[in-house]
Amino acid sequence: MSEPVAIAQVLVSTRPGGGSQHVLAVAQGLRARGWRPIVAGPPGGAMLERFRAAGVETVALRADRLSPLTVVRLVRLIRRHRVRLVHSHGKGAGFHGRLAARLAGVPAVHTLHGLHYERYAPLVRAVYLVLERRLSACTHVVINVSRAQEAEGLALGLFTPGQSRVIRNGVDVAGLGARALDRWDARVALGLDQSVLMVGTAARFDEVKRLDLLLRAAGAAPAPGFGVVFIGDGPEAPRLRRLTRDLGLEPRVTFAGEIPGAASLFAAFDVFAAPSRKEGLPLAVLEAMALGLPVVASDIAAHREVLGEASGGLTEGTPEAFAAGLTAVLCDPELRRRLAAENRTRARSEFDVHGMLDALEGVYRETLGL
Repeated sequence: MSEPVAIAQVLVSTRPGGGSQHVLAVAQGLRARGWRPIVAGPPGGAMLERFRAAGVETVALRADRLSPLTVVRLVRLIRRHRVRLVHSHGKGAGFHGRLAARLAGVPAVHTLHGLHYERYAPLVRAVYLVLERRLSACTHVVINVSRAQEAEGLALGLFTPGQSRVIRNGVDVAGLGARALDRWDARVALGLDQSVLMVGTAARFDEVKRLDLLLRAAGAAPAPGFGVVFIGDGPEAPRLRRLTRDLGLEPRVTFAGEIPGAASLFAAFDVFAAPSRKEGLPLAVLEAMALGLPVVASDIAAHREVLGEASGGLTEGTPEAFAAGLTAVLCDPELRRRLAAENRTRARSEFDVHGMLDALEGVYRETLGL
């Protein structure tokens, strides 16, 4: 490519989290490979500065709010920057991005980062599914981040088999290791006791992440128990703090807030916990695996795909079962070492960012006829 091809990456949130972290990895990788990624997302999020620090062009765009004005602004961006393809991430971004691409006469690619609709009210759920099916008509390729998600989306009629490509999320294994603090410094940064066994997680505080299960598991674990660290924020924060007080866990629980590049602190954890009810393909779990942490996770399709069907870290999604799973791993140093080694090997062999970028470039070249 003599002149870098401009690709608009439209995202629904610029707050720290799996979606924005994924787009950062994509934008950095594409830029290094000679493309011109332009990230368009809501203003005010801490990840915007990380995009800019990485040399990625950014444009403030309220893709998180349904508005015809957002579509108009995105069409202007496409034309002004000679964007040749729009790649959207997330529901709001997918709505605005695909409509704008159609109006501007450029192809659209959309990534579904999980299908979360079950807890919508019946009418809202029906509207969402109909809208997603209609939008697929103006989408050249729909990227699914896991095989399980692709199967579910096909069953729901959200896209056709010919449209779908499975590109599993990847992480920069070498880069994560280079940026990671050691255990002592990570615990100092988080204000944690150096001598206490710690279970940590990093997630958006959303009901689907089921972070209350981790608190209830901590309450159900046998004495002396373990400390719990939550990195993140979101609408569930007030409820989680109330539950922490109600369970008498305040001395053992740390709410660290949103931290861009949170994986650099994962060495503070003895175990990484992932209690989600449902996932697309969880980026924080991949980061923990790449950094050599044992992971205890709810036994759901996405976690089986990431950890492996036979992983000793999979457990039932009840407080008692989760407490038993965490306690078993925490109390057995040899089991922790074995799970950590398995996870590191699996992350490096199956979920490295370079494979993800190769597949994504293939989609772009196919769509653009390059």
